[in-house]
Amino acid sequence: MSVKRPYSLYPFMWLRSVLIPMVIIALTAPSILYGEDISNNQKPKKVISMAVQEVLTTLKKYPCTRKKNTKNCPKQEAEIKKIAESFIDFDQVARLSVGRYRRRFSEAEWDKFKGLFKRLLLNTYMKRLQEYSGEKVVYEKERIFKGIKAQVDTKVISDTKTIPVSYRLLKKDGKWKVYDILVEGVSLLKNYRRQFSNILRKKKASYLIKKLEKKLQAENIPYGGKEDA
Repeated sequence: MSVKRPYSLYPFMWLRSVLIPMVIIALTAPSILYGEDISNNQKPKKVISMAVQEVLTTLKKYPCTRKKNTKNCPKQEAEIKKIAESFIDFDQVARLSVGRYRRRFSEAEWDKFKGLFKRLLLNTYMKRLQEYSGEKVVYEKERIFKGIKAQVDTKVISDTKTIPVSYRLLKKDGKWKVYDILVEGVSLLKNYRRQFSNILRKKKASYLIKKLEKKLQAENIPYGGKEDA
């Protein structure tokens, strides 16, 4: 007899392999001026490397640990979230994550869902940024489809394993932004869509919104950066 799993909503066990590469990529990126518009008139590969370079610049500029340099923590968090918003298309991720079930949401519910889902993704991004441990990244190739979609393939190399990581981007208003990340061929977006579809097939949109609210409340811990050495 199969055991029914509760809705988890949070396919984050493998997100370390997704988000850490976004930090590592910057190690091979050219120097840039902090504050430059990341996604405007740039090739997809450049968008990713520039975004991560700015993240690294912020981590250096505002060092933050849980016992020391705590005054820097709010500044570090605010700057990194600002950078993430410049290269991730959160509206597109939200829309694709629910697919045809978008019609189940009232406009008020949709605005609420987008805000909660964005916070969830940003919170996860902030936590995983602290876990870089010396992995290397090799760029494989950049592919552009019909001028509006692109995929940047990389490999993350550690002492024990090589992990393929691909970034999918969409061009809107002349800017490339990330809407999906694949780790070892597994799509983050499809993972969310599968879970959200399982819920929305049987439940109302309000139920999913409450699940997200509870998750965020459970994670409502002030950002504290890295553990002290």
